[in-house]
Amino acid sequence: MKLFTYLITLFLIITNLYSDEVNEEQIKAAYTYNFMKNISWQNEAKIDKYRLLIVSKNDTLKNMFSMLASRKNLKDKNLEILIYDEKKNYKNIQAIYIDENSSNIYEKLFFEYEKENTLFISDNYIDKKQVMINLVEHETKISFEINKANILNQTLEISPNLILLGGTEIDVAKLYKSSQDALKEQKETINSLNQKIEAKNSELNFKINSIEEQKVIIANQTKNIKTYEERLNTQTKLLEKQTLEIEVQKKQLNEIQTSIESEKNKLSNAILNVKEKEKIVESLINLQKDKQFEFEKAKKDLDILNSQIEEQKNNLLLKENTISNQKNIISALVILAIIVIVLGLNGLRLNRLLKDLSQTDALSGLYNRRYMNKKLEEEIMKYQRYGTPFSLLLLDIDYFKKINDTFGHDKGDLVIKKISSLMQKHIRNTDIYARWGGEEFLILASNSDLSGAVKLANNLKDLIENSDFEINNKVTVSIGVSSMNKHLEEESLLKLVDNALYKAKEKGRNRVEIA
Repeated sequence: MKLFTYLITLFLIITNLYSDEVNEEQIKAAYTYNFMKNISWQNEAKIDKYRLLIVSKNDTLKNMFSMLASRKNLKDKNLEILIYDEKKNYKNIQAIYIDENSSNIYEKLFFEYEKENTLFISDNYIDKKQVMINLVEHETKISFEINKANILNQTLEISPNLILLGGTEIDVAKLYKSSQDALKEQKETINSLNQKIEAKNSELNFKINSIEEQKVIIANQTKNIKTYEERLNTQTKLLEKQTLEIEVQKKQLNEIQTSIESEKNKLSNAILNVKEKEKIVESLINLQKDKQFEFEKAKKDLDILNSQIEEQKNNLLLKENTISNQKNIISALVILAIIVIVLGLNGLRLNRLLKDLSQTDALSGLYNRRYMNKKLEEEIMKYQRYGTPFSLLLLDIDYFKKINDTFGHDKGDLVIKKISSLMQKHIRNTDIYARWGGEEFLILASNSDLSGAVKLANNLKDLIENSDFEINNKVTVSIGVSSMNKHLEEESLLKLVDNALYKAKEKGRNRVEIA
């Protein structure tokens, strides 16, 4: 009798929605209404209205729920229909309906609203362990199944009348057994993976030994670089000392030039005096022609004046010689200054060369690991301050050891150079690429999210696969991709991209995998 009453109620609700033929959306809306009618929430008396969140892209279904809410009350209270928007945060939700086409976010919402006293109504959801009330189709008819354990876990109370609507109760014991079977299967899978891990550990130990050898080489190179730096520091100090000496010499030259200018002025005044005296002599000769005595006296005066002139001329020549010597000294100092400047420029070039050597890989011509670590730190700081996205691509040449063993190390070096050249030609100028070690390359894709980085990785993979490396063998690469987020640091990000590369090699190489 009760079953008949609820079926009548369901039919009346459906017929009140539309007078036309009953469709699937009407039935689901009516079922949901009756589910909520037979569920009790904590402190239900304090609820001002019941809120039902609809997760669906089906406009007909959403309209059906909206129409139901406008025409029917629930337990003498209003029923509010909310349409799900992933950008919003919903509070005080009594029930959530998730249709079949939106089941991909069921698990997310299930855990998000755990212990929130919320009823979940799903549509053909596969994982019975997580459902509360799940709509199912049996021979084109819509029915439902109930997982009481999950409903009670949400501190909800179920009316016994709910089963009378035509639903079935999920056997939790069967679910537990299936979970145990799945767990057993997972253990077998784990054992198989452990065996593979042991094999990989052997390969990893070999690589570690190789890395240790490279560390010794790098240590020796670092020692040489330190020696170069010490020499450079010594040359820099010498250059600074020479610069100070040049400044002192410049001051001395200025003083000499000032002295020369003073002597020139004195010489000009002396020449003017001589010219004035010559004019006086001429005047005396013209005036004293008739007087011999006075003439002789004037002649004697003239001789004296001539002697003075000669003496002054000799002094002038001496001073000119002095000036010439000083000019020679100035020329020598200028040449010395030029030599010092040339030496300084050579020192700067040496400094630039040492800097390039410290941050560049000799074989590939790309940046080295040291430089990339520095840039990676800068990019992480920029992300933390401004939120600027970036991604990492870790590229490994497939079967590189086989290439070296088959074709020789010269061909192996040629492959590394060719891949480096392809990266320089086809990667953005804003991106940073470096030889990370051996046959590995690391690319820092600045201002690039995960999707952009994956696109770049696939383009590089295809480009390398279709390129000619002058060996009778196709060269391919495996690439791991990871993107920066606020929970990551430098070491974590590098570990993620390394794991992604490992996954790509594990799945058969010549592919791109995301961390």
